[in-house]
Amino acid sequence: MSALSYDDLTQLILSLDLLDLGKLRDVENSFGARVFTSEEFLLELLRRGYLTKYQVERLRDGETTGYYYGPYRIQYLIGAGSFARVFRCVHKDTGQVVAVKVLRARFREDQTAINEFEREGELGASMRHPNIAAVYESQKTKYDHYIVMEFIEGRTLREELSVQKNGRLEPKRATRIVHDVCSALDYALKRGYQHRDMKLSNILLSTSGKAVLLDFGLLADDSSGFKTQRAIEYAALERATHVGRDDKRSDLYFLGAVYYQLLTGIAPLGESKERSKRLNATRFKEIKPIREIAPYVPRCVAYVVDKSLKFNPEERYQTPGQMLEALDSAEHALETGVDVEQEEKLMTAALQDREQKEKQQTSVMIVEANSNLQDAFRESFKKAGFRALVVSNCTRALERLDDGEAFNVDVVLFNAQTLGVDAVKAFNALLENASSKDLPAILLLDENQVKWAASAKRGKKRLAVGMPITMKRLIMVVEKLTQTEKPAEPTTGTLEKPAPEQVASKPTETSREDELDDLSMEAFDAALEDAFERFIIRREKLSNRPKSPEKEPEELEEVADAKEMPSESAFEDPEADSDYLDPEEDHD
Repeated sequence: MSALSYDDLTQLILSLDLLDLGKLRDVENSFGARVFTSEEFLLELLRRGYLTKYQVERLRDGETTGYYYGPYRIQYLIGAGSFARVFRCVHKDTGQVVAVKVLRARFREDQTAINEFEREGELGASMRHPNIAAVYESQKTKYDHYIVMEFIEGRTLREELSVQKNGRLEPKRATRIVHDVCSALDYALKRGYQHRDMKLSNILLSTSGKAVLLDFGLLADDSSGFKTQRAIEYAALERATHVGRDDKRSDLYFLGAVYYQLLTGIAPLGESKERSKRLNATRFKEIKPIREIAPYVPRCVAYVVDKSLKFNPEERYQTPGQMLEALDSAEHALETGVDVEQEEKLMTAALQDREQKEKQQTSVMIVEANSNLQDAFRESFKKAGFRALVVSNCTRALERLDDGEAFNVDVVLFNAQTLGVDAVKAFNALLENASSKDLPAILLLDENQVKWAASAKRGKKRLAVGMPITMKRLIMVVEKLTQTEKPAEPTTGTLEKPAPEQVASKPTETSREDELDDLSMEAFDAALEDAFERFIIRREKLSNRPKSPEKEPEELEEVADAKEMPSESAFEDPEADSDYLDPEEDHD
């Protein structure tokens, strides 16, 4: 029985803006002349759907808080974990139904937990993909921190398996679900993000049958130095296989484990809450091939599962894109009933062909902090035939190059416009490492960053390029830097000049410059010269300043007035050129 009188109850409902007076009067009139209690009134509100069970329980106790997060009225609890709780809510004005994830009260004074929670909201809001639960906003009140997300009707894969008669899904359905999740991982990784907690309970199957990846709470990204948490299984796997933290192939391994369980109803790693067992490397090595456990699984499907669960990371799929191609082939095999042995060979050949093509492509590492510019760079270089690797943080880029990725990168592009002085420091730091010292590199500088060029260690293959520059011309600069100079062919005797008719009959090939921007070779060469000349600093200007130790880039002012720029006449003066840093010389 409610501790509140009827008048107090209705006043509380009105003050909390849970219902309007019209609905309260409507329910009151339904009792007619009969005397009713506050409890009966609450139950009638619940029966009509005016209030939820969660709201009724709080009203019974006379609670005056906990009904709203911002403008979102709480309807009921969806789920709870050790870090946060998730509620189904509705916007009081628009009626939009959302899921609101709320940091637990015990973490309200824990700044590390708050930072991690806010970071989850920010990164989640930057992603929009049909197989990723959308994050709309991240907010905080005096007492609470919460994230507003897309509400999806459905149930988790763990719940879905529990209602299956034999505890498993048929191969076509399981493959479609895993394909959805892999597509989400592919999208996230291309933006520098990883999930880091792949499991059945973090994949929601909507009522329409679409799989949606939930809970990027342990998400790792390249743009932050923040050391993310990671599921204990991830830590154990990466230690056992001697790879670095946040290895991009770990998500694919655990997606393979999900695939295995969907097809067999058996968790390949077992299910234990004991920390010692979860950290044991043996469990990752002793997974039996899926057809030994479930011979009914088609070979084309078993091929994908077993490859994704290889203990040796080099034998697994290296990217979500590769696994997606294998899943496409498996789906095709399931639909058409092609010979499974032949399908395995075709999938293997397709993967090898893809890997070979990727090796042949010129690879550009783009260090860019702005997400919109990341997408622009990625798409432009991809269309021009390059393989683009986008990293959002200078420190992370140098770490990846130091870890051996320099052998897979042909040129590095730093955009100081968004990275600031860190771009200059990282540009110079390339020379300090044996694996990256010979890498061509480009430093993009804005007009107000002109002074930084003096501290940039430039050379033939190391350019400081001034903005504005068109994307097409930038691509041409990259191509020029990555061209391999062909040695002159040895000659003997006298070279004969080809006859005019021979020259005329030679077929005309479309040049790369024409393909990109209809620029002549002279214009391209001028662009390269401009890349040097624009940022040459006259020594006479430097000599007029008081002598002091060479400044580090962080000591340089970010704003350079136009009057401090070299004059147009200085560029035209042949004698003045001798006072400039020689662009043809390496400055170590």
